[in-house]
Amino acid sequence: MSTPATKRSMGHAVAVAAVLFGLLSPAAAEVPPQNALTSHSPWLAPVGHRQPTRADLPQGVELLSSWEREQVVLDVELDRKLIICRGC
Repeated sequence: MSTPATKRSMGHAVAVAAVLFGLLSPAAAEVPPQNALTSHSPWLAPVGHRQPTRADLPQGVELLSSWEREQVVLDVELDRKLIICRGC
């Protein structure tokens, strides 16, 4: 059987070991700088791997072909005809 004094000293030993482990672990020694990329901030992809945006296109480039523009017009007309909600 263990005595209360033995239990207390074991508790102290475990607490000291945990503190020492925390202080001596490599993770505690490495503190990232403020501007370092972490899992909480977005990672920047290499230029060849990122998704292009409108800003990447030269000025005056058509974004839609004539067929796509025609489809947009037809979609707008169809949406106007298909009024599902009747003013509710």
